[in-house]
Amino acid sequence: MLYDKAGMTTLVADLRQYHSDLVAVAGDGTAKVDTSSDLGQACEKLKQAWSDPNSGAENGALEAVVAAKSDWDNAYADKCLSTLDAVAHAVESALSNALAADAKVGQSFA
Repeated sequence: MLYDKAGMTTLVADLRQYHSDLVAVAGDGTAKVDTSSDLGQACEKLKQAWSDPNSGAENGALEAVVAAKSDWDNAYADKCLSTLDAVAHAVESALSNALAADAKVGQSFA
């Protein structure tokens, strides 16, 4: 069977790294208050800057940012991260199946 084991292994590693990089920049999309990612930290800074320190009241612009971040989190976690995971899993599974098939064919000639 013709397949590129090294290429497939590298592809899986790359997909996993892209996933990690995206989570570092934009979170995993599941946390209500995300302060671990760059995007979450930026939203928290806006919240501090656009809230009244005495009353805690937030202005209308912040409400729009929070709504946009929520929409982003939902679409991003559902579409982007889950797609990267699914593709990485599919490539891993295909490689595993190819190696198993090769082993069976090899055993039939032994």
